Amino acid sequence: MSAHTSMGLDGTIVAQTQLGLIDGTAGRLSFCGYSVHDLADSAQWEEVLHLLWHGDLPTSGQLAALRANLAAARALTPEEIALVRGLPRVGHAMDVLRAAVSLLAGLHQPTTMRADTIFADGLRLAAKLPMLVAAYARLREGREPVQPDADLGHAAAFLHALHGRRPAPEEEAALNTYMVLLAEHGLNVATFVARVVASAQNDLYTAIDAAMAALKGISHGGANEHAMRAFLSIGDPADAPAFIKDLLARKARLMGVGHRIYQTEDPRVRHLRQHSAALAARSGADSRAHAVAEAVAASIIDHPHFQARKLYPNVEFYSAPLLYQLGLPLDTFTLAFAMARLPGWVGHVREQLGVARLVRPEAEYVGPAPRAFVALEDR
Repeated sequence: MSAHTSMGLDGTIVAQTQLGLIDGTAGRLSFCGYSVHDLADSAQWEEVLHLLWHGDLPTSGQLAALRANLAAARALTPEEIALVRGLPRVGHAMDVLRAAVSLLAGLHQPTTMRADTIFADGLRLAAKLPMLVAAYARLREGREPVQPDADLGHAAAFLHALHGRRPAPEEEAALNTYMVLLAEHGLNVATFVARVVASAQNDLYTAIDAAMAALKGISHGGANEHAMRAFLSIGDPADAPAFIKDLLARKARLMGVGHRIYQTEDPRVRHLRQHSAALAARSGADSRAHAVAEAVAASIIDHPHFQARKLYPNVEFYSAPLLYQLGLPLDTFTLAFAMARLPGWVGHVREQLGVARLVRPEAEYVGPAPRAFVALEDR
């Protein structure tokens, strides 16, 4: 292996960005200079979309215009509803909805990406994807799709389309904060894939489809679903220590714990934990999902195995009980991640257009030395 080879591209800089800054040692994250803590506490997801696409937080007039444009684009056309009705009811929702994004390209006929059109295509995808997810989830359960309420914000509009009712304030706040926190996170696997696809002069739909495919992996965005499945298998918070003991004995991996970059607590965790706790504290709420997550966190936080490896709960850990308490089907958890991350993907793709160069790394050949061809009868 040469001195320049990095099998996971660790420490390799392949792009410049003005969108997100991650300090994994200190556990800090900012978008365009704004601390993720301030954004999580005070911003709407629509404001973060504007920030990532235009470099500044919107004025009240700009925000009103953006919300109006999203609301206008959200409603599914008869052709789009027919598309969702034709999707298979079996299989993983991420596989099915990735196909839907590709099929949307057939309806919308996007052109090769250009700097002056990418945000229009991005806004349409940002508006449509949550409605497609909600419509598909309802149809799969034998319920009819619900057209969006134009008076609702983005997070609330999705929950309304999913459940057929306006969400409670704490539900809207929880999903909005989740979407703000996950809107951007540097050159992660899915974002890198989107930039690579964009470098080949594709349309935006193809880049987003590819990013969604990468996001599904359990070492990436798919970890939220698998973390929740682990919590459900535990069932009782009192059984969390035994679960961790058995997991370590089997040398298995606990999804939602550990991060490639953060050597301390993921800065997004505190906000997700707070909102998951708020959902669990509602009158009549089933709080077991959050209680199990808390018990697992308590079991690992001081455990020598996790301490020695600097493994802490990451963004997927508390995303799992949060999304579960919001009533999302398990196999749509990673689709919620995609909905949240779409502004970041579009922002990175827009930056990649400015590079105007095909991403084409090299592989170090480690195969056999040159050898002579042997005829079939002599092998």
